[in-house]
Amino acid sequence: MPEGDTIRRLAHRLAPLVGQVLERVTTQGLERDLAGRTVTSVDAHGKHLLVDLDDGTQLRAHLGMNGRVRQYPRAAGDAVLARISPGRASLAIVTNTLVVLWINARTIEIAARRAPMRGLAVAALGPDVLGGEIDLDGVAARARLHTTRTIADTLLDQRIAAGIGNIWKCEALFACGIDPRTRVGDLTREEIASLYASAREQMRASVAGRAAAGYRVYSRTNQPCHNCGTAISAYQLGDPPRWTWSCPRCQHVKRNTADTR
Repeated sequence: MPEGDTIRRLAHRLAPLVGQVLERVTTQGLERDLAGRTVTSVDAHGKHLLVDLDDGTQLRAHLGMNGRVRQYPRAAGDAVLARISPGRASLAIVTNTLVVLWINARTIEIAARRAPMRGLAVAALGPDVLGGEIDLDGVAARARLHTTRTIADTLLDQRIAAGIGNIWKCEALFACGIDPRTRVGDLTREEIASLYASAREQMRASVAGRAAAGYRVYSRTNQPCHNCGTAISAYQLGDPPRWTWSCPRCQHVKRNTADTR
């Protein structure tokens, strides 16, 4: 599933839509009544992409596990739309110069300015970990309410902070030397804040195209740790279970800390 950095890069890539007038918008091949509207912004919040129009309508897309986005010049895009199955074309935005196509997206929502459910999905999320300003101490305080959960599960909870997925969960835990199976109640607020700060820093580097070559632990089963040479472990963790990677030597399970801050 694309994580917050991927969706943020996508929002940047789709910036040419801003200011363009929509000629046609379809969902699964069915035309929606949006022709003539102008795109005013393309933004991201966590794993959600948001396209706002000048009449207050908002298009929200979540790619899920198998969704992807393709962008074409108008003529090439028209040709793609003519041959693709409508069931696969979750959303198509057509302007006089561009065609942007969402394929097999998990969620597409088109909500008018006063629609009862407009914005509720995003409002239920925590702050975007890649947002311009984020109160990491406040995020850590919310995370510490889940004392019996593993820290790995908690980092994935989009209601606490939005955008972190399995990749940056694993990479942040490695960077901070914390075993994914550590219970939240055994970590200080400062330790938890440092995990979100690490994820934010690594994801921002990814968005900017200056991320380190290759991951440190993610998807590196039995390969040597870059720090100590120990074989990287892989195991399923969480509900639902997700593959998780960590270094048995560099990352430690913390227990029974006396600090309750």
